[in-house]
Amino acid sequence: MRENRLSLDPGRSLIVEFDAFRVRLDLRTSETLRLTVLDGDDAGFEDDVVYGLRWLRPDLAVLSWQERIGTTVTHVIDLPASRTYATVAPAKGGFLRLEGRLATSPLPD
Repeated sequence: MRENRLSLDPGRSLIVEFDAFRVRLDLRTSETLRLTVLDGDDAGFEDDVVYGLRWLRPDLAVLSWQERIGTTVTHVIDLPASRTYATVAPAKGGFLRLEGRLATSPLPD
């Protein structure tokens, strides 16, 4: 069933589940997304960002953006494994390496 497959196509939402928090990435266009922290320490945080997407092969992509607060985020997305390997560089300093699970759905209303 194509509708439920993992997708990085505009018009889809990607749910990223890490151990400590969960994020929804609404891919609005081929250049913009809205990120919403669904739960965890920063629950409720939202930002509209310009993102870059580079396909390394048909099932492996790098997705990256910088948030208005200065945090830089990069995901290496493995679609067949439904996994992401992410790095987060907060503007205030530090560096995080995260691994998470992925799910996808149509954009919310």
